[in-house]
Amino acid sequence: MPAKKPSSKEEIRDAIDRIDAQMIKLLARRAALAQQVIQYKKVYYDPARENQILDRLYGLNPGPLKNDSVKVIWREIMGACRDLQRPLTIAYMGPQATFSHAAVKQKFGGSVQEMACFDIPTVFDEVEKEAADFGVVPFENSTEGVINYTLDRFASTPLTICGEVFLDVKLFVLSLESDLKSVKRIYAHPKTIEQASAWLREKAADKEIIQVTSTGIAAQRAAEGRKSAAIASRLAAGLYGLKIIEQRVEGSRDNKTRFLVIGRERMPRTGKDKTSILFSVRHEPGTLYRSLRAFEKHGINLTMMQARPSRSGQWEYIFFVDAQGHQDDANLQKSLNEMKKETILLKLMGSYPEETR
Repeated sequence: MPAKKPSSKEEIRDAIDRIDAQMIKLLARRAALAQQVIQYKKVYYDPARENQILDRLYGLNPGPLKNDSVKVIWREIMGACRDLQRPLTIAYMGPQATFSHAAVKQKFGGSVQEMACFDIPTVFDEVEKEAADFGVVPFENSTEGVINYTLDRFASTPLTICGEVFLDVKLFVLSLESDLKSVKRIYAHPKTIEQASAWLREKAADKEIIQVTSTGIAAQRAAEGRKSAAIASRLAAGLYGLKIIEQRVEGSRDNKTRFLVIGRERMPRTGKDKTSILFSVRHEPGTLYRSLRAFEKHGINLTMMQARPSRSGQWEYIFFVDAQGHQDDANLQKSLNEMKKETILLKLMGSYPEETR
């Protein structure tokens, strides 16, 4: 016999309370199992397993919750269970409320220990010296391109890429004031100034635009006194007690930034992986073509390629590519072996689970 449908607000609330009571017992059972499984695990952070869990839940999801909401909820559940095994320390470019900070929360949940760093190189430093378990660094933006500071550091670091995060970049104007008319100055990172340039020309041509080194610092400055505003994230509004006085001022509504998770441990193959590769070729006709042809020959799809001037000599370049597959896959190994014949530098930056955008 089907359960009676609640017919009043009180009955609906009673039904929710009963479900909540069941859920907290189930979460306690899940947490206890997570504590037991640690004796069989070699690593505390297993992105492949977490992605597997999310993919399975997406298939089971009957609605009305969207998969994005399921992802947020289960990231927190998995993060809280992981914290019972051993708390992770995650380094990122601070202060709080930067988009790097938001990427940490999206990838790891709110149960990790967060380490705010001064800049991107410091994030690498903290992970290299084992002060942090992992780091999260911006790598490329869908409208502005690659982050050169990150690319340059990958050329020399012993760290490996362990995962990736795609973060929607949504920009808001935040202030202690109630409206834009009361604002005289706007703090913003140079990249956000570019991304919000159309709005700035149209709505804020009479305001002083002050560049700062991060969206988090922009929010800090806006919170320090009246007549000021910041272009930053919704997260920053909550952390610094600011009001959102203008919504979604970014020029492109499909603006995403890709962040990379860096660490010291190699990630196992999952069957849905991505491998990042750094290489440089000799100054001879056809060397770049022959290097890249190895991927085509063995059926490897490239999803990204960037060139960056090398610091070792004038007019020399380092190339970065993302290839679908894991470095343990036979066809990718054949491609890399053929590339060695044409390159003077070939470095695997890491194989890791490919994130669903």
